[in-house]
Amino acid sequence: MVENRKVHRLREMLTAVNKTGLLLTLQKNISWLTNGRSFINTASEKSPAHILVTKEKIGLFVNNIEAERLIEEEFDLEFDYTEVFPWYEPKQFELLLSNYVDKQDLLFDLQVEEQLLQIRTILTGEDRKEVREQGTLTGEAVEQVAFELKQGESEYQLAGRLAKCCLERGLEPIVNLAAVDDRTFKRRHPLPTSNRLERYAMLVVCTRKKGKIVSASRLVHFGEPSDTIKERHRGVIAVDSRLIASTEPGVDFHTLYELMQTAYSDAGYPEEWRYHHQGGLTGYNTREKLLLPDHADCVVQTGQVFAWNPSIAGVKSEDTILVGEDGSENVSYTGNYPMLEVKAGNKVVERPDILIR
Repeated sequence: MVENRKVHRLREMLTAVNKTGLLLTLQKNISWLTNGRSFINTASEKSPAHILVTKEKIGLFVNNIEAERLIEEEFDLEFDYTEVFPWYEPKQFELLLSNYVDKQDLLFDLQVEEQLLQIRTILTGEDRKEVREQGTLTGEAVEQVAFELKQGESEYQLAGRLAKCCLERGLEPIVNLAAVDDRTFKRRHPLPTSNRLERYAMLVVCTRKKGKIVSASRLVHFGEPSDTIKERHRGVIAVDSRLIASTEPGVDFHTLYELMQTAYSDAGYPEEWRYHHQGGLTGYNTREKLLLPDHADCVVQTGQVFAWNPSIAGVKSEDTILVGEDGSENVSYTGNYPMLEVKAGNKVVERPDILIR
């Protein structure tokens, strides 16, 4: 019988809801459990494999196309059994599954997403080590682009540079955004276009590795930025610093939501929070829980990963932080980018400056 901490947590959940089996079908859950890539199409939510967890055994169900590759190259988990069916007979999956669990005693991961989220988003042990390593690689990738991009390049070319820098580091750039010049002021989610860089660029990336997500944004300007850009940048990093400083175990989203609104007002931009979400809890989704009034009772816990992304038209501040017992650690910090120290209450938080080329 396979035993590990994650499987044990799933079995505890099965006992609590008085069910015999849990079927994992979504790539975020399978990646969390196996510490491997569980997709073919990077944009898909469903995995090509299914994993059945019961109180006694754990089994893999997969078609003959993917079975050998997943077992030999991806999944860091020993299964009690593996059932392989022909890709051209997908209905065999249900027949095979019925040999191990009765339908009425089976839960699907979609049915218990809230419970799984509570388990999935608290990183421990090796997952914490890996998200730190991924954070450094993510910061290095986006900053390499900031240091190397050239005037006259299109947003598509900037995104191409960013994708290349990520993939070379073993990262999947599942969100890859770029805006230049006036467009940085107009679009909060700037999918790249043919617009060409004159002086100012915003780079945004969310990387995925072994299912885990890390986010970071950087700003770069050729020559001295305008007073407007510099003033707005000071404002947005003030908001971000207060959110980071306040992301501590036991703090709820209601408190953070009110703090966020106050921070925007104190920075002189009381309405800007309305035009873009502020980020929130991450993990195996780009955002597992956004900072919303509807999520007011969500409480920060040790081992969770957050990515705040406050924005003011033309500027944005974003990194990924790992919550510890005594505060938050910026995992996407590299030490290579110009930084500013920002006072946030009784703490000092470092935030990326605008890189001047």
